[in-house]
Amino acid sequence: MSKLNSTNDKYNFALYVPVIKHDKWELVDNKVILHFTVKDPVRIFAGWLVKKSPKTQLDFDELCSKVWCLIDGNRSIYDIYKEMSKGSSNPDDELRRLITFIKYCSKRGWVSFKEAKTQEENEAK
Repeated sequence: MSKLNSTNDKYNFALYVPVIKHDKWELVDNKVILHFTVKDPVRIFAGWLVKKSPKTQLDFDELCSKVWCLIDGNRSIYDIYKEMSKGSSNPDDELRRLITFIKYCSKRGWVSFKEAKTQEENEAK
């Protein structure tokens, strides 16, 4: 896990540690599928009319699935980037896409963040 070296590093987004909050997901053929419950009354009524329960799911592509599987509550965004950039031809593009994906997941409420501990906090323990 990355450690913060100075007080200015605590504002560095790449050192934040993502934690998955959305617990209804599965891994199928190396692709992550998120499942959602439908809360829209119109969709619920339409499902009742056709005698089916309305379900919604979101399928991630390979890169997003790999990122989702690397989020374990211990790795920072920078650690995830280092893991993904191994053997990559364009690591800068992957960093941009990784940060965009993590921000999107955060805005949707699927991921929350905790800050990486500073070196002083680790030495105190």
